Formats: sequence, structure tokens, C-alpha cells
Amino acid sequence: MTEERRRLFQKSKLFFLTLLLLPVFSAMPLYAQPAAERIAFAAYRNGQWDIYSVAPDGSNPRQLTNDTFEDTDPAYAPDGTKIAFASRRDNNWDVYILNLLTGQETRLTNSPHYDGAPTWSPDGQRVAYESYHAGNLDIWQTAADDSEPAANLTTGSEAGDFAPAWSPDGQSIAFSSWRNGDKDLFLLDVAGGAVTPLAATPAAEEQPTWHPNGNKLAFVINNLGDREIFTLDVANPPANGGPVEQITWLGRADSPVWSPTGETIAALFQRWDGEILTVQTPGATHKLPQELTDAISIQGRLTWHNQAVEFGAVVSTLVDPGLSSLYEERLTPNAPGAEPYNLIRQNDLTAGTPWLADTVDDSFQAWRLRLRQETGYDFLSELSDAARDVSNYSETSQYASWHKSGRAVDTLFDYHVGGRLVHEIAREDYSGETYWRIFLRCVDQTGRCGRPLTANSWNYSARARTKIAPEQGGIEKPNLSGYYVDMTAIAREYGWDRISAYDDEEYSWTWHFLAFEYWHYQKRLKNDGVMVGGAANWYQAMRHIYPQETLNRYFTWEKMRALDEDPYLIALKGVPLPLEVKPWWALVEQ
Repeated sequence: MTEERRRLFQKSKLFFLTLLLLPVFSAMPLYAQPAAERIAFAAYRNGQWDIYSVAPDGSNPRQLTNDTFEDTDPAYAPDGTKIAFASRRDNNWDVYILNLLTGQETRLTNSPHYDGAPTWSPDGQRVAYESYHAGNLDIWQTAADDSEPAANLTTGSEAGDFAPAWSPDGQSIAFSSWRNGDKDLFLLDVAGGAVTPLAATPAAEEQPTWHPNGNKLAFVINNLGDREIFTLDVANPPANGGPVEQITWLGRADSPVWSPTGETIAALFQRWDGEILTVQTPGATHKLPQELTDAISIQGRLTWHNQAVEFGAVVSTLVDPGLSSLYEERLTPNAPGAEPYNLIRQNDLTAGTPWLADTVDDSFQAWRLRLRQETGYDFLSELSDAARDVSNYSETSQYASWHKSGRAVDTLFDYHVGGRLVHEIAREDYSGETYWRIFLRCVDQTGRCGRPLTANSWNYSARARTKIAPEQGGIEKPNLSGYYVDMTAIAREYGWDRISAYDDEEYSWTWHFLAFEYWHYQKRLKNDGVMVGGAANWYQAMRHIYPQETLNRYFTWEKMRALDEDPYLIALKGVPLPLEVKPWWALVEQ
């Protein structure tokens, strides 16, 4: 082959190769997008936790990461071209950096222990984070390019130090710590290592975030499960007698972050059914927060940048289209004369009545398997209760219980492994109602399972409820060491929700243990992850199990009112109402 023919052949190969690869190149994401103002956060969609971002008005939602392992706690770099985040890739929590210009992800920390909650120095050269590397939570720092070993900045305390926030001038890091027995705010001098208190009240202070001018901090005060956002003056903090200003009254506010101008604050409004990303103006008490998302699963920190590189695939909606999608449910009642679904006996389950509806037993077993893989033991192998007979009646539980539909389980009150209690609960209040979150201690304490516990665990022992704090249902525990799995969060991924504790004059968790209800989880009827008609689907779920004549015998307005069931709950459960009652219910619905 002559040299000229060889050149022509090479050009032909290049031409045809370009034609073949053209569709591939055109389908690749364009990483170097124009800069724009963005708020980033971690959300659960399509069966996994990833980092997302939205514009400050909630528009243009984008997905920044896509990994089967959990990604959370994003933090924009000062120049907006990178974002640090925590991820449990390789079954181990570490800090990663995503380059928004190229899409490249690099692993910044590589410790067998937990590393998370990153925060950038204002020059972008360093990253501070919380770590369990020294046997308890501490604040560490390292070079953003991983050019030098990481250093522990809080070696002088054996208490848990966490949630670091680097000041705009680069000289200080605000953080939360258990060093006084409960969670308080402190200020760390980065150069000298001196630690000074900022806020130390009987309540728990956590999640500090700096105002852009460096003069103020916003933070969360957790008062026995009720969480609100406050601000303090760094030069005159509450620890020195300075005032605090409350800026939210939502009942359950979390994860504050200032806007780049310092005029507004983004935060999470937590509800029993999810979290809503909101923006509000401090001091505008007459104005409701602007909601940027619907109620979805959001966790960890928020981060806000005025000139972040717009990166990631645009998503049509942030509502999770794939919640429990592996376990499709039949959403229409049985046709007249059709055979209803059955209650399926769970032969490998220890319970008084080990039966579940065949529309939910697969999701229960998947939830159970996931917990066994995560914790190292079979927490859901034994239950206090599962299905109940339709005629079951108790003065301390609802007659129209989800147990009767085969869609509810009660875990054991306490759980021990090797003689050690591994079952912890934490109080969370939403709109005047008390809920409980369950944490399970990992068997593997090397860092490959779970995260360190920063929630306020609750002492609900008989002594705490009757001697130490009577009429209060117990007290908060000191900080617990070790790694824990959030059982309640995992349950939610499989469609199983908790319920609130009973709290009224006749029956309250503050003085009656059985009213706690921290053990109860139920899977209500849903359509593509969204509740259909609220709680009214209990009656529809019962129609999936029992013939209509059985429901007519046990669940009518007249019979349930004779048992002194609340009329509002009867209507809410979807029980057919007599004509004379329907006008009343129509008024309530409005």
C-alpha cells in the first residue's frame, strides 16, 4: 500500500468512526453549563438517595449524582464549580467531591470509619468534616486536593463533636457537641485550636450555618422533639448572655442555610409523610414560607450558591416515582363475586398471628432482609403483633385498625443481641403529635454499618417513666457511642410508615406505656407511592381481604358509633356513611 493510499484509508476509517460515534457523543451530558443560583440537597427517588439541586423558586430540578449507595450532605465549593458530599459507596461512609465542570467524582477521605457532613474553607483549599476515626465524633480537616494527611481539630474532647460549619472569614468553625452533656454550640479557632461556647441551654442546639457576613449563625434548637430555627449574634452569643431570635414556627424545621445575600433562609419543613424544602424571610412572621417541593424524602444538609455550575440531568418532578415500585398493589376493590386476596401466613415469622396481606408481605420480607443485611441480626423475625381478627375490640386501640387489613406489624418493645440492648428510640414532634424513630445498633462496629448516633435517644425504662420523670414518659439519654442503623428510614423506603403516640386525657404515652406506639408500622394503600384519598383507603384495603358481607357485619357507622369510635375517624377510614351523616362529613372535607 502506497503512502497516499494509506492516508486515504486512515481518513476513511476516521470518517466512518465519527459517524458511528456521533449518536453517542450527542447523548452524553453537557457538563460545562452556565452558572446559576442553586440549592442542593439529598433526596430519595427511584429507590436510592442522590444529590439534587433546584433554582431558588423550585424550578429546574436536576439530579447531580446517581449511585445505588447513599449520597447526602452536599456542600458547594466557594467558586461553585465543585460540590462535596458524603457517600456510603463501598459500604463505607467517606467524603467525595464532584467536579461540576467535568462530572468527575473523586474520593477525598479513605478511612474505615465514618466521615461525613463536609464544609469548605472560604478559599476552597480545605474541607472540614465530622469523623469517627478517633473512636468518637470529631471535627477533622484535610486539603481539598488530598495533598496532605487529614488532621483532627477537636482532639481535646471525648464527647461527640459534629456538624461543622466554616466561617466566611476562614478563621473559625462552628459546630455542635455533647461535651457539656447535651448538644450545645461551640466555636473552634482553626489556627489555635481554642474552643469557646456559643449557646448552652437545657435544649439541644445543632446544625449551625453562617450568615454570609459572618456576624450571625442560624441553628436548630431541639426541645424534646420540637425543632425550630433560631439565630444568634456571634459577637454576643447566648453563652455570654446574648439573645436568640426565633425565625420559624413550623413545629418541625431543620437543616437551615442562608441565601447568598443573607436576606432569606432555606430549610426543611418536616412532616410525618415527608420533608418540604422551603424558603422564608427571617422576621416576616406574617408570611408563610415558600414551598419549593412537595412532601418528599429529603435528609441531611442544604447548600445554596449564587453562581453554581448548572450540572446534571433535568428531572420532570422531585416526587418519587419509584417508591416501593417492586411491590405493586392492586388498587381497585374486588369485583362483585370475585375471590378476595388472602391473608398469607408467614411461616418463618414468630408472632401471635403471623399473617400479612398478600399485597404487602413481599415488601415486608424485603424490608426484613434489608435490616438483617444492614444490622447483622434478624430484627423483624419476631413481632409483638401482626394480623388481627375482624371482630377484635380493645379500649386502647382503634377498632378500624390496619392490623385487621393485614397491613400492620408491631415490633418487639425491646430487642437484645448477645445480652445487649440494641434498640433505641428518639422523639420527634410534628404539629403537636409525638412520633418515635427507631435506631438499631450494628453488630459490625468497624464503620461498614450505619452511622454514629447524633439524635437524642429516649430513656423509656420503667424507672425513668415512674421515678425520674413521672408524667413525662421518660427522659433523654446521654450521647451513645457506636454505629446505628435508622430502622424507621429504611421502613419508609419499603412503604411502611409509623404512627403517632396516643396523647389525650384518657390515654397518654406520658403515663401509659402502651400508648407509646413506637413499635407500630403500617403500609397503607398507595398508588405509585402517593396516598390515595388519605387514610380513607382503610376500608378499601379491607375489601381486598374480606367479602362485603363481612364488612357489612362489623364495620358500619351504627356499629362503630355504638363502640364509641370517633365519628371523624370513622369517616376518615372510608366507612360508608348514612345519608343523614354525609352533609356533616362534606363540611369537614371542605
